[in-house]
Amino acid sequence: MPSWARRIDQRIPPRWSREKDYNRNRSEAITSVILNLLFLVVLYKIPDWHLDFITGRYGTVMYILIFSSLVQIAGNLVIIILNFRILTFLSKILMEIVSFIALITFYYIYPLDFSGFPGFLWIDVILPWVLILAMIISVIKVISNIWKLIFGR
Repeated sequence: MPSWARRIDQRIPPRWSREKDYNRNRSEAITSVILNLLFLVVLYKIPDWHLDFITGRYGTVMYILIFSSLVQIAGNLVIIILNFRILTFLSKILMEIVSFIALITFYYIYPLDFSGFPGFLWIDVILPWVLILAMIISVIKVISNIWKLIFGR
């Protein structure tokens, strides 16, 4: 390697060697707590809105989604308060597993019915595929966080 290239290589550390800094990790967790609190408010208000495309099966899914949001809030509070590497990855793994269970429950029970809305029939076709894609991403995130926990980053 030429000397000029060696100097550049020594001056700029590789991208994958950088750890995510504490403030970035913390700000992501704070944002997630705020968004999950808003999501909880919406979950509790949906039955009062009497939306026509929400079926009677929503009550079953609602409790799973509430549990998932509470786990997300608790996991992110652990990241905010105790930002240890092991606890961060364990809480992320737990949050993703609970999200995966919520996605599976939403997929199998599917409390939405857009058949009464002629312009929105495509949602009943697309949304299950989006849920499957979200489940695949959730599994990949669990495997990725387990890898980072075991082998470091």
